[in-house]
Parts: sequence; structure tokens; C-alpha cells
Amino acid sequence: MEARSWNIAKTTALFKNQGFRRLLAAQFVTVTVIYGLSLAGAALVEEQTQSSAQTGLVIVSAILPAFLGSLISGAVVDRWGRRRVLLASHLARALIALVFWAGITSLSPGLALATVYTVNVAGVLFTQFAMPAELSLLPDLVKQTQLVPANAVYQLSMLIGEGLGIIALTPLVIKLLGIPAVGLMGAGLCLLAGILVLALPKDEARPLQTEGVGSVWKDLASDLQAGWITITRDRLLSLVAIQATVAATLLLVLLSLLPGLLSRHLGLGVEDAPLLVLPGGLGFLLGAFLMSRWQKHLSRPAWIAIGLVGLGASTGLLSLLSSGTGRLWLILPTILGIGIALALVIVSARVVLQERPPPAMRGRVIAAQLALANAAAVIPLLLGGSLADHLGIRPVMGVLGLLAMGAGALGLHRL
Repeated sequence: MEARSWNIAKTTALFKNQGFRRLLAAQFVTVTVIYGLSLAGAALVEEQTQSSAQTGLVIVSAILPAFLGSLISGAVVDRWGRRRVLLASHLARALIALVFWAGITSLSPGLALATVYTVNVAGVLFTQFAMPAELSLLPDLVKQTQLVPANAVYQLSMLIGEGLGIIALTPLVIKLLGIPAVGLMGAGLCLLAGILVLALPKDEARPLQTEGVGSVWKDLASDLQAGWITITRDRLLSLVAIQATVAATLLLVLLSLLPGLLSRHLGLGVEDAPLLVLPGGLGFLLGAFLMSRWQKHLSRPAWIAIGLVGLGASTGLLSLLSSGTGRLWLILPTILGIGIALALVIVSARVVLQERPPPAMRGRVIAAQLALANAAAVIPLLLGGSLADHLGIRPVMGVLGLLAMGAGALGLHRL
């Protein structure tokens, strides 16, 4: 009872933190905007072209800018200042949303489609600057003992914002006001996010030594390498970066296989996806609660390793159980287990990436891990569906489960 009271008090104190509330609110509305614009763009492409390939291109066009942006974002965040970069990112995305509205309402159909792709690329690009800035700001806004619940709430806010942008708010706006209205809504929300960030405490920037163009480029090149060097020289950071990437990639592949799993193996329609997604979300909540309450019982690497083993085991079990609706009562608890395991991995890994490097290197280390995750996402996005078509969804899921368990076992071995 005493441990539970302590946990509730700590979480309550977190939400009383004005700086944390502002950062969280700004993150939530901008995530909603970006995913809403992506959905609205895909809807316009489908409406005008009736082409699945063209619609898929809207999604694929987000991969490369995400990777390229994460390569340089850490250096910009640490050099220019976290709050300043975050504010600039929100304002830039407000402008992007206005471009979306103006392009669709005033340009020819061909140029309107070009605007959709441009907005999608630019929105994802600026998000790669916002995310390391937000994650780097968290340790400056909350106490060290609050980092676990703070990261859990941050991740949950992101997931809810994505869901709101794709499932609820954007479809409603499109239905009532039309596709262009999504741009106006997004611009207003991003401006609100900018106002919220403007009220955050300032952090120190490290200006470049401008003793000549050669010196500037030398400093920039050094910054681009610094995050990777910090990770490779620290065995724990290297292991955690790889483990977090494995978990993120596995989640991405599972989501891409979900429609086929529903229709081909469970006899359900794609519209029944929330039936499977909801237990995963509840599991993430439960895992975050467990982490927050009992984080001192195990080290961060131990939580990550256990989470990966659980993630792999749950994924493998899901592949074995996915053979008809009759086993749905077993599948739902398995998906709950996947959600719990993901929380253990993601929350713990985020805290390690925030605590382990020196504060001045925090942005570059976080951005380097994001770049690794973005690069790893390319292969499953492009090949995952094809492998599932040729080999079957269940064998692919089984292999992914073994991969996650192997990464977890490696972490346990190195404890």
C-alpha cells in the first residue's frame, strides 16, 4: 500500500508540473496535426487518382526524410537550444499546414497532388527535429525519479494523438468541412503548440565557432559524428540503441501485417482492427504502471531485456494462435502481453538514452538512435508484406519473435 501511495503521489506531482504539461500538450496537438495531414493527403490522392500505388507513395515518401532529418537533428538541437528548435519546428509545421490548405484550394489537380507529397515530406522532416528536442527537454523539466512515468505519459500521448488524428478528428473534419479544412485546423493547432513551448524555461545553446567557413563546417561535421561516437564507445548505450530499434521495427511490422492477420487467419474484417489494438494499448498502460511502481527492483537494462523476451514470446505465441476466431479469447491476452512488453522496452530505453550521455550530448544521442530506427524501418516497410505473401504471415511473425527474444537474451547475458 505504501509503494502504491508513493507511485500515485509521484504521478500526481508530475501532472502538477506546469512545464511538463505544456510540453505534453504541444506534443499532443502537433502529432495529431501531422498524422491528420497525412491522412487527408492520402484521402485526396485516392479521390483524384483511384490508385493504391499513388496512395502508398504518400506513406513511403515519409521514410527518407525521417531518416535524413534524424541524422542532423541532434546536432541542431544541442547547438541551437532545445526550446528554440522545438518552437521553430512547431511554427514551420503551422506554415506547412497553411501550404496544404492553399495548395488544395487554389492549385490545379496535378499541382495539388504535388503539394500533398511536399507537405508530407516537410511535416515528417520537421518532426525529426521536434522529437529529440522534446525528449532532451524532459530531464530538464522533471525530477530524475519522475523520468519513467514522464516517458510513459509522453509515449501514450503520442499514441493517442496519432489515433485522434487518423481515426477521429481528421475524418470528422473532412466529412463536415472538406479536406482543405484539415490544413487550417493544423495551422491553428501548431500555432497553439508554439505558444505553449514559448512559455517553457530557456536552455543554453552552444553557438558554432564562426572563425571562418572552414571552422563552421568542421564543427558541424564533428557534431554529426558525436552522437554516434558516444553510443559506440559506451557498451550499454550501444546495446540499448539496438534493442530499442529491434522493438520499434517489430512493432512496425506487426502493424503492417495486422490487416492480413485479421482477414486471412482470424476471419475478421479490417474494420475490426480496434478489437486487437485496444488490448495492446491497455497492455502498454499496465506495463508503464509496473515500470513506474517497481522500477527500483531491477536495472534499466534488465527491464529492457525482460521486455524484449516477453515481446518475442508473445509475438511467437500470437503466430501460433492465429488460426481462427475460435481462439480469439486466447489472442486478446497475448496482445495485452505485447503491449506490456513494449512499455518495458520503450520507456526503459528512453530513460537510458536521457540519463546515460552528458546533458550537452543528449540531443545527438537520441537523434542517432532515431536515425537507426528510421533506417531499420525501411526494410520491413518495403519487404515485410512481400515476405508475408510468399512465406505466410505466421512464419514471418515467428521469425520476428525469435529475433526479439534473441535481443533480449543478449541483454540478459550482458547484465
